[in-house]
Amino acid sequence: MVIKLWDGFIRSFHWLLVLAIAGLWYTGGNIDYIDLHHRLGVFVLALILTRILWGIFGSESGRFSRFVRSPKAVVYYLKAPFASTWLTHNPIGGWAVILMLAALLAQAVSGLFTDDAIFFRGPLAHLVSQDWVRTLTSFHKQLFDWILVLLALHILANIVYAVRGKNLITPMITGNLKTEKNDLTPPKQVHPGFGFILFAINVTVLFWWLT
Repeated sequence: MVIKLWDGFIRSFHWLLVLAIAGLWYTGGNIDYIDLHHRLGVFVLALILTRILWGIFGSESGRFSRFVRSPKAVVYYLKAPFASTWLTHNPIGGWAVILMLAALLAQAVSGLFTDDAIFFRGPLAHLVSQDWVRTLTSFHKQLFDWILVLLALHILANIVYAVRGKNLITPMITGNLKTEKNDLTPPKQVHPGFGFILFAINVTVLFWWLT
């Protein structure tokens, strides 16, 4: 049985985010690319804000209410992590998504208040005191290392599941999930075009305001 699991917007969000983070990593330590780094950060902020809205109003498989589960469910999962299957994210994976979105949101927002005292001053740095600017600049630099750790754990989890016979990457490329169960109800889908329209609005407003 093949079911439609991930809509076009979720899949595009995922891979655009991968490319954007790679770009941020490459441009972050090079003063020649500081303007590009800033624009990539605003782009990621637009992506994250759109994903949060899509997690509330979008397709069922991408909604937070579908995969963010109680601490009790997390404990049960940890006792036997491979004993049961989950259509979307398992309890740990669901909270990992929330943690990653929160970290990326904090990274993008803090970048707007940074000041390297030479080449770049964030567009919102004038709104806070210089002490806060220094604190947020330091936070922005250190948080990216933790984001890389989260990404490494994400990749490791995908490898572990692949070894266990569950391919998580292909559905994020094709949108389809092959399953031996014939009684699964496919999650309701919202047309991805709505997600792209929402993203276009967010990215336009943010670039007009912050660049």
